[in-house]
Amino acid sequence: MNFDYTDTQSMLMNAADRVVKDHSSVDAWRAQRQLPDGCSATMWTLFAELGWLALPLTEAGGGLGGSFEDVAVLMIALGKGLFVEPIVSSVIIGGFLLESASNSGPEYRNYLDKLASGSLRLALAHMEPGERYPALRRCSARARQNAGGFLIDGVKTLVLDAPSANLFILTARIDDTDEVGIFLVAAESSGIHSRAYVLIDGSQAADLHVNSVQVSQDSLLARGSEASSIFAEALDRACIALLAQAVGSMEACVHICGNYLKERKQFGQPIGQFQVLQHMATDMLVAAHQSRSVMYHALANMSGTPTERAKAVSAAKIVVGEGSQTVSRLGVQLHGGYGVTDEYPISHHYRRLTVIEKSYGDIDFHVRRLSALT
Repeated sequence: MNFDYTDTQSMLMNAADRVVKDHSSVDAWRAQRQLPDGCSATMWTLFAELGWLALPLTEAGGGLGGSFEDVAVLMIALGKGLFVEPIVSSVIIGGFLLESASNSGPEYRNYLDKLASGSLRLALAHMEPGERYPALRRCSARARQNAGGFLIDGVKTLVLDAPSANLFILTARIDDTDEVGIFLVAAESSGIHSRAYVLIDGSQAADLHVNSVQVSQDSLLARGSEASSIFAEALDRACIALLAQAVGSMEACVHICGNYLKERKQFGQPIGQFQVLQHMATDMLVAAHQSRSVMYHALANMSGTPTERAKAVSAAKIVVGEGSQTVSRLGVQLHGGYGVTDEYPISHHYRRLTVIEKSYGDIDFHVRRLSALT
């Protein structure tokens, strides 16, 4: 893997750094929690204008055909600014599934164009009550085939970014078979009842009750083994994108705490002069560097076999998850009582890193998955 930035990646990084500088602040993060759907229309439009929403999409799908390394560079910068706009749900997961499914037709190309332009947002509806990070094969929602296509019933929980989504990517078992299908369902379909709520990092999610929702035959993106394959890869890609955001957030924490140790004075000297705090800051720096390294390892295995990719992603999820806890908790501790208040950036990074660690499989889940794969 080449660690030198390409010209495209340098431009991405410079543009993203400017956006972070201009639009990232405690006041902006507070305002995010007050948005009705959790997505800033201003920022989403800016993302589209900068080409960030088109970056992961192939040129055949109307995108820029960027590599996943390009995506990671962007995500690291967005992590520093704690942006919670639904780029992972809409483009990383949704865009990949739309492009990968064999059932994709002209209508889906139109969806891809809308994704790139920012006029369409997607959300993955898969988790269900009583299940913790369920595999696709354990899906309980049902899709019964009829003359009009399919009639879907079920309950989906913790649908990330659901309040801002126009379409749901919904998983359901087809009739009484062992096959699970991936369906596109309009968010405003009759029979969908949503209960939205704000997560601790300012992003939003919802629980969905799907009661006899009629969808067309063309709404079925994939089923059976094909659905399992592309679904697994989509979630691994989402994990890496969020891990890159976590790396950016951790590196921002190291910078924030470094400045605080120089500025905050006690007993007539900067608290950074105290050896125990120096040790804590060193632990933060090491954890952040380890996290970046293991994220690179996962990136390098994206093109490997499904097993190689899954092992690398789970290993990265474990290391970055533990590293993010080390960095954010020590960062809060270095700030003392101020570290848990809404006025200090470190508390916002702590919340965001906590949500990332729990998304698409927490540390315990990926320990079990890695153990099963080795």
